Amino acid sequence: MAASDPVADPGDALTDARVLVEDLATPAGEFVVVGKETGVRPDPVTGFAFDDYEAAERARDAAARYRRALREHDPALPEYDLVVGETDSNPIEVATVRESTRERRTNGVPRARQTVTLTGDRRDEWLRVENAPLVHLTGPDELLDDELVTRQLQSKL
Repeated sequence: MAASDPVADPGDALTDARVLVEDLATPAGEFVVVGKETGVRPDPVTGFAFDDYEAAERARDAAARYRRALREHDPALPEYDLVVGETDSNPIEVATVRESTRERRTNGVPRARQTVTLTGDRRDEWLRVENAPLVHLTGPDELLDDELVTRQLQSKL
């Protein structure tokens, strides 16, 4: 009876991907790997930046392999469409998406749904808001303080 081929250890795939990402990373890189919709930098690319686009692409591919291997053990693991982006000195980014719905307003105009996603520079730091009033969290040079944000929210009520 012939011995069957050994099954690849998923731990090896995870380790190999993590090591590759760490090897490609540099402290002051200009490129990062992020979730396309959320801007989240999930494991194993959390906190890492890369010197050039090609290195970031290789890290993105390794991160995708890592997350696929991990998802085999945890199907509930969040899925991200990973893309390469440039680092930004502003730790908060905003993405806005407007979609039509099948609903109609009383005047017959189609109702739209607007989604705003705020992302930070830390792991899994994001907020998604649908159909809410616009509130500014940053000013021209810095984050706005809590009191000013609170006043904006109260003025929308």
